[in-house]
Amino acid sequence: MDLRELRKSYERKIEEHEEQLRSMEDKDTRHFRQESEGPLAEITEEIKAEYRRHIETYAALIAQIDALLGV
Repeated sequence: MDLRELRKSYERKIEEHEEQLRSMEDKDTRHFRQESEGPLAEITEEIKAEYRRHIETYAALIAQIDALLGV
């Protein structure tokens, strides 16, 4: 896979993550986790933050690829 293809795959990942975030916000989706026998803990904001971190990481990788390609 060359750098241009890799860049396109990162762009697709960003689009997928942005769509997931939009979907969660539009549908007011909530995620919960239960640890052992304890009560459920809401982890929605943690998941959203993780999507945002992934988007930022892919954007940084795209910027590095652009620098290598001289874009």
